[in-house]
Amino acid sequence: MNEKILSQVKAATDELIKLLTSLSETALNTRPFEGSWTAAQLGDHLLKSYGVGRILEAPVKPTEREPNEKVELIRKVMLNFDTKMNAPEFIVPSDDPIDKTILLNSLQNVSSKIFQIAEHLDLSATCTGFALPELGELTRSEWLHFILYHTQRHNNQLKNIIQKLPKHASLPR
Repeated sequence: MNEKILSQVKAATDELIKLLTSLSETALNTRPFEGSWTAAQLGDHLLKSYGVGRILEAPVKPTEREPNEKVELIRKVMLNFDTKMNAPEFIVPSDDPIDKTILLNSLQNVSSKIFQIAEHLDLSATCTGFALPELGELTRSEWLHFILYHTQRHNNQLKNIIQKLPKHASLPR
């Protein structure tokens, strides 16, 4: 079970990094349309959200339900691209320009840490360090699925952002 979800999360974060890498520093920090985040802000939001990786190491308890019981609900919510969501304050991205190199290195480092932590843990255990408002406490497996679907959701948004950028702005320098 560990290998499958970890390879899926790795593929999603690799795609994220590839998409962000494809942009110049200017394009990364260009707002493509009113009300949108920049590509850099989207990356910053995901970077902050990957802080949930610390929850994987936090205290756990035995799970008294099916360990993947909430995976399908998480998938449906996160991959419903018609639903607009508001990020909790602690993962709202910076309004300041974001350095491409720092962002990419930080994303690579934090995602690597998540993989290193998760590959040796019991993913069926319930994490007690943080509960989502609508879903409550999640198992480590469900948290990894949350990371996967959240990243896939924003990879889709990032592709839309890239399409809306002026063509000359998106070339890497």
